[in-house]
Amino acid sequence: MQKSEFLWGSATASYQCEGAWNLDGKGVGEWDVFSHESPLNINGATGDVSCDFYHHYQEDIQMLKAGGQNSYRFSLSWCRILPEGRGRVNEEGIAFYNRVIDCCLENGVVPNVTLFHYDLPQALAAQSGWANREIVEAFAEYAEVCFKAFGDRVKLWVTINEPKYYAYCSNIVGNYPPNHKLDFDRYFKTLYHEALASAKAVAVYRKLHQDGRIGIVHDSSNVEVAPQTKHPQRIRMIADLFYNKLILDCAIKGELPGALLPWLNENGIDTSYVRFEDSLTLAEGKVDFLGLNVYNRFYITDYSEGETEVFHNNRGAGSAAKEGIRIKNWYETTIDPSTKRNLWGREIYPRCMLNTLREIRERYGDIDIYITENGHGCYETPDENGVVQDDERIEMMQGYIDYMFRAMEEGCPVRGYYAWSTMDLYSWVNGYEKRYGLVRVDFEDNCRRIPKKSYGWYKQLIEDFQK
Repeated sequence: MQKSEFLWGSATASYQCEGAWNLDGKGVGEWDVFSHESPLNINGATGDVSCDFYHHYQEDIQMLKAGGQNSYRFSLSWCRILPEGRGRVNEEGIAFYNRVIDCCLENGVVPNVTLFHYDLPQALAAQSGWANREIVEAFAEYAEVCFKAFGDRVKLWVTINEPKYYAYCSNIVGNYPPNHKLDFDRYFKTLYHEALASAKAVAVYRKLHQDGRIGIVHDSSNVEVAPQTKHPQRIRMIADLFYNKLILDCAIKGELPGALLPWLNENGIDTSYVRFEDSLTLAEGKVDFLGLNVYNRFYITDYSEGETEVFHNNRGAGSAAKEGIRIKNWYETTIDPSTKRNLWGREIYPRCMLNTLREIRERYGDIDIYITENGHGCYETPDENGVVQDDERIEMMQGYIDYMFRAMEEGCPVRGYYAWSTMDLYSWVNGYEKRYGLVRVDFEDNCRRIPKKSYGWYKQLIEDFQK
């Protein structure tokens, strides 16, 4: 691969950045309902306006290009295109994304488009969402609409962003809609239907004979076992099944991991929704590439004494909670005293970039990989000129990128890197105080954009790479 072919970009997601939540025929999504009505929206923020990408997309794409980036990763809002989730197509939604895609191409920016990034149409959520098998067909129908509308210009597609993390927050943590907590039956059913839906969409793409590439994005969950662990092989296998293998084996190998169903049945977890004919669907839906959102590892040890508990911090500095889980008779996440954690309780561990890439190559061979997200959330105060001196973000991201370069030197086929995020945006339940952007958004001043120090650092890094 020539250095000029490597994709350097940044990323957003539709609900997190678009705003315009009820404009131009868009339907209602499950996050609209949650953010407006749920007492579990603990920070009170909504994505109604966010950074108003809907009206600022030209400025954002031009700023991205000026920063040396040659690709933009964004997602489509399912309910902006199909307001009821199925059936009627909203032509104004199609027209908006046509404008965004055309703007990318006019600026020499490769569009990397995700079909589903958490924001399910409420009409489908009301029918049990991803726990209802009918969503597999609904997703395939939606994918076909998108491929036919945009596939002449979009050559890099993602089916689903972070199937595991979406299922985990929705059914184990309970902080994302539909807010089920420690529901292991629904967690695995959701994962299974996401794997099937992704495979169906891949098959649809191939039948249309479009000349691009299609993949899936997994949030990097490489499992590492603490040295004091008594049963390291057993709990590593369990954690890997829980976090990784259902999604990765289905997407890359086209089959369920062999140990999955016996293990679920042994633990009394429902598998009645698994059908024999699904094996053909999975076999026909193998991806062309894998996207990895790399932030942290899962550092685990034995756990058998207490009951199952999950920990998550959506209040930042207002809470002392550390991100993690304890699952009775399986394992618990533990703390490595030698590593830092951010203010939301998540471990900062740049080496997980190298470990993840090595592990994927060892298990699945030389499948092309894009680092589809990597970034750092923090509280920020601008200087007198409105500029954020985000040295903390630069230091953290540089560490991850250095490990990515090391993996590439070892032969790992990494084809691109996307910073999360292009600009400040809505950070789900965390609201707006947790900022990730390379560009500051002044939400109090008509969403004015001001590049941060990291924007210039990233531009220089890209220039240095291409020399």
